[in-house]
Amino acid sequence: MSKGKKNIEVTLDTKNVNGEEREVLFVGKQEVGFIRQVDEEKFEAVFDEDNVFKAKSLDEGIELLISQYNLHKG
Repeated sequence: MSKGKKNIEVTLDTKNVNGEEREVLFVGKQEVGFIRQVDEEKFEAVFDEDNVFKAKSLDEGIELLISQYNLHKG
């Protein structure tokens, strides 16, 4: 039998850390990672110190963090 669908709240919050503006991604109340703009058209999605991904857009960075969250949760 399949499980019922769960609604999970995903939010993006802007924070300033050491003079650097970051978009912090939350799933529920848990911080998943953050996205920082490196260049005008380049972003980095940071899941943790060992998992830093390059992205072409903010949306791509969000997708990368959510996929890493789904892969590593549990």
